Amino acid sequence: MLSEEALILIGVVGACALLILGILEVVWPSQPRHPVRRPQPAPPTATPAKAAPAVAVKAPPAAAPALPPTRMRRSKVSPHARSHAGHADRVAEPPPLPAPVPPLAMARPAPAASAPAPPPAALAPRAPEMHNPDTVVPPPEPAPAPAATGRVEPLLLERCFALYQDRRYDEVVSAGEQALVRLRDTPRATPEAHAAAALWSVVGLAKQALGDHAGAGVALDAALRIAPAEERVTYTQHIADLALSAAQTALERAGNHDADDHDRVAELRSALAWTERGLSAVPADARLRSRSQTARAELWPTYEQSAHKLLRRQEFRMARHLLREALEDPEIPAARVAPFEELLSGTFAGEIGQLTAQAIRSMQGGNESEALTALRRAEDLLGTIADEALPPKRREELDQRLLWGYTQLGMRRVEAGDHEAALDPLVRALKLAGIGSDRQAETRAALVRALEGVADVRALSIRQLNDAGDRDGAVLRTQTLHELLRSCIELGLSAQELSVASVKTQRLREELGMEDRA
Repeated sequence: MLSEEALILIGVVGACALLILGILEVVWPSQPRHPVRRPQPAPPTATPAKAAPAVAVKAPPAAAPALPPTRMRRSKVSPHARSHAGHADRVAEPPPLPAPVPPLAMARPAPAASAPAPPPAALAPRAPEMHNPDTVVPPPEPAPAPAATGRVEPLLLERCFALYQDRRYDEVVSAGEQALVRLRDTPRATPEAHAAAALWSVVGLAKQALGDHAGAGVALDAALRIAPAEERVTYTQHIADLALSAAQTALERAGNHDADDHDRVAELRSALAWTERGLSAVPADARLRSRSQTARAELWPTYEQSAHKLLRRQEFRMARHLLREALEDPEIPAARVAPFEELLSGTFAGEIGQLTAQAIRSMQGGNESEALTALRRAEDLLGTIADEALPPKRREELDQRLLWGYTQLGMRRVEAGDHEAALDPLVRALKLAGIGSDRQAETRAALVRALEGVADVRALSIRQLNDAGDRDGAVLRTQTLHELLRSCIELGLSAQELSVASVKTQRLREELGMEDRA
């Protein structure tokens, strides 16, 4: 029979063996287990045969079965053995990227601590009740859906940095933007702000590498907006670097001699906009200031060259828009103002000349309605020009073109016997204020002939109305004819020029007994 000391020694050895097995099970779990609290090993007894049952756990009562708890997926490597700092170090020194992509190291997240951070409360398994070691803990409740300010998974952030280093920019954008959909409103004060800003930044840098400067600007602005205060300098520098890259690209496109001049102006304007955006982030950036000066110096000659080409192609509206844009720029050099204003007045003269030529072609083709429409457009265009915008001599030239076009159209209608239709263009010609009376002789003569023809036609219809017993209608039409002659006198026609038409109108008034209304 064993002595008492031997029994005690055997019990201690068994307890140590059980303790070692328990530690190994925690470090390298061999099979799923319920998250229950195991009872402590029983103290050694007088016989070895009674020591083994002391480590067993009672089975749960059959009347209260429990669902198997949700098992957290664990790595085959112990979390205490995994080097989180090592993962961060792998993205600290990315492979060199071609300029102007900024260094990735500026946007990497801070290295993690040596020990892993505890999981969020929503994902950690609940501890079993301590008062009853036989109670089976129910499975944890499902984690709630991520809110608009969800967390950034560290593995996702590391993956995006690794993809960026491998120049797989499309994959960076695809993976990062999916996660960022729920992070747009992350407050700067939250612990997630650092990781969210870093993810926005790497997405922005990937878009920049893909040539999507506008998309990169949106992403980097988002990074700056939510970044903690101590990291904002890094993201403002990212924005400045993006602006420098975009401005340089625009300047290179503007320098392409095969590009249209209007496109070159647009590219130079884009370069200026980017440099201004970059300088608002980093005002002391000498590179951005140099690009801004280069774009300004090239802008004004490009405006002038583009305007001349548009005028030669008779694209007057486009040239006018371009010149007005230049003149409205507060940075325009004083020496450029007068030449640009002269070119601007030339666009009006050119378009009015184009419209009058179109009217003549329409008249020659027998389409007088199109001719009148073109002349009206030219007149309306001339009316939009301020007096100080056109030299007096240039305005007189434009008025003369309109006078000639309206007169020609009116004369054609008079000769065709369409006196009523001839009145509108001839009256419009007579209203042009910049034309002297000596240059209106042809127009006045054509208008007098038209008024005499109108008086004859209306007198016939007025007498027919009166003979049919509609005296009121006859009186009304006679009064209308009388007002027409009076309005022409106010336009400058003399009583002598209108004597024939006036006699015919007076005779109608006498026939209708309208003497007292004269």
